[in-house]
Amino acid sequence: LKSHFGIVSMNQEPLKQPTQNEQPQQQVIYANLSGDQEATVIESMCVNCLKQGETKLLLTKIPFFKDVIIMSFACEECGFRNSEIQTGAIQEQGVKINVRMTNKKDLNREIVKSEHCTVKIPELDFEYPPASKKAMISTVEGLLQTFIDGLNQGLEERKEQDPAVCDQIEAFIQKLVNMRDGFGFPFHLIFDDPSGNSYIKNPFAPSSDPEMKIEKFHATKEQFEAMGFDPSNAIEEQKTIDHKDSLKQAHKMLDFTKSLDENDQLKDESLRFPTLCSSCGEMGENAMCTITVPYFKELIVMAFSCDNCGGKSREVKVGGEISEKAKKITFRIEKPDDLQRDVFKSESSVLIIPELDLELMSGTLGGVFTTVEGLINQISEHLKDNNPFFGDSADPQFKNAMQSTIQKLEGYSQFKDNEKFTIILDDPLANCFILNPFYPNDDPQIDVDVYDRTFEQNEELGLNDIKTENYEQKPNGGDKPEDKPKEIKNFCKFNEIVKLHD
Repeated sequence: LKSHFGIVSMNQEPLKQPTQNEQPQQQVIYANLSGDQEATVIESMCVNCLKQGETKLLLTKIPFFKDVIIMSFACEECGFRNSEIQTGAIQEQGVKINVRMTNKKDLNREIVKSEHCTVKIPELDFEYPPASKKAMISTVEGLLQTFIDGLNQGLEERKEQDPAVCDQIEAFIQKLVNMRDGFGFPFHLIFDDPSGNSYIKNPFAPSSDPEMKIEKFHATKEQFEAMGFDPSNAIEEQKTIDHKDSLKQAHKMLDFTKSLDENDQLKDESLRFPTLCSSCGEMGENAMCTITVPYFKELIVMAFSCDNCGGKSREVKVGGEISEKAKKITFRIEKPDDLQRDVFKSESSVLIIPELDLELMSGTLGGVFTTVEGLINQISEHLKDNNPFFGDSADPQFKNAMQSTIQKLEGYSQFKDNEKFTIILDDPLANCFILNPFYPNDDPQIDVDVYDRTFEQNEELGLNDIKTENYEQKPNGGDKPEDKPKEIKNFCKFNEIVKLHD
């Protein structure tokens, strides 16, 4: 930023070169948020009066959120002001948040809307595109007021040109005003953000919000272009070609038409192949191997590291076929040794700790193979690092509830005061595992409940539309006879898919 805007002082002393015994100091770009930080001031033109104003930039870290750029513009000539924030980078996956607003308390929910987020209110057939407003931190009430202010701009001038259209706009604004004032319940607020940087506060955290649904998705090529990423760039094209070559190299090493037992390449060694880093776009290395968990299944462990930016990630997947039934495991931790038991939590599992009224929905933490102690620590870190509304500005009731839950989790991980607790893993794919030291006898501290998956669970997992035989026939609709089956279009056999992929 300094080199771009030309605001480096010409009287600056030359940098002191470190000696052999001294380590070079790492430049801090995004400093922790504090009252001692000084903003960078840049003279810029006012878009309202076309005279000179001032823009202040502050690169900082918001606690438990991420690196952000805070920008504020003010013009002393006409009094025009504007402020916005920008996040440092997009996430690996986009996010779609759907919240059903039912009472006035929901209007006080804090929100973070990025510059790439589309906001929708289905009841009004209303859509607020990303280009309408830059990123903002506000409440639901403040967001509705932003919609109202935007529609009111230039309304008086429009009345002279098209009075009929202005009357319709005023009637629509009144509907938004009723929602803002608490007279339009219930209604839905939807955030659709391909950058993954938008949030709506969950007032029940760390418990799940019954009125909130969160979906993760991968951004499309068109969405990347809309966010300012040009996939036709020559460098990106070359990286894409290299990425495809690495995929071909990996596919040549593995025969995906064979089972894990028949793939000799996966046994007793790890495969390593180049993979694009999702953070910096440079090539990193992905290592993959399989491990066999006694009395359970084979697990595929993948670990990625990037030497360019230092980014790291890990993921654990279950090998083998899909189980016919779901499984619910209830484990009662009653002594310190229980914290050292091996546990595998799959990405499709729901994790519940009833003593804390804590529920983590499927997909949270991903696939984790660790101990009970390690799992508790990861839950605690997840609550602290992935909650943008847990900073100094959080309301006391919410902050106290979160701190109490995190303190309880930290106590559980060390078994303080010999406090007993329970962990429940409810997995529709039956891919979770907790070590039973008494095997083949039953563990008195573990209850296992095997049950049939519901139609909704099969639908969410995409199992209702899967057919492996008689492809020309329509698939069954599932457990509910009143549900009509969906047609399967462009269905290919697995070998044909692999052939097309290669």
